[in-house]
Amino acid sequence: MQLSLFDRHAQIELARTQHGGQVRRGQRKLERPVSTRRPMHVVLTSHRARGGWSLRKHDRAIRQVLRRMARRFDVRVYDFANVGSHLHLVLRARRREGFQGFLRSFVGIVARRVTGAERARPRGPFFDGLAWSRVVSWGRDYWGLRNYVFRNEIEGALGPRIRQAFERGPNRTPDPGPRPAPRSPPRG
Repeated sequence: MQLSLFDRHAQIELARTQHGGQVRRGQRKLERPVSTRRPMHVVLTSHRARGGWSLRKHDRAIRQVLRRMARRFDVRVYDFANVGSHLHLVLRARRREGFQGFLRSFVGIVARRVTGAERARPRGPFFDGLAWSRVVSWGRDYWGLRNYVFRNEIEGALGPRIRQAFERGPNRTPDPGPRPAPRSPPRG
């Protein structure tokens, strides 16, 4: 029988790739897993992003902030989707400190731009809890994630019905609904 190099608890901690969102809510805090060699999927969610505060309405400003903060903190952004109530980012950071600074600055500036908050006029928290992040493997996992983010971008721009059409595929026609009952031939 081969003995494990690490005990069971250490194996679980080493295998951890997710952080934030609902993961480990109500439990003790752990360090966010950050990889400098693999991409990461980051999701920022806001239940307050409705109406005038919708993230879609501020898409241009959000993209400007994203480019500026990525350049400043040496973070490479592979993909981005603005769905209106949440943002998806696929990125890779060169250093852990750069990722932490990017996330802190990007979230703060976007929240201020969307809500119009200033020092004398705070608006309260805009994003829900911690940003959710996951370390992604190169290859099939990465390309599946890019496809998922693309579908979210399409849904954010055109609505949920277009996503359903993408999921049905290119060669299927939309379901027309119930068919009328066949008519019986006339008796005669």
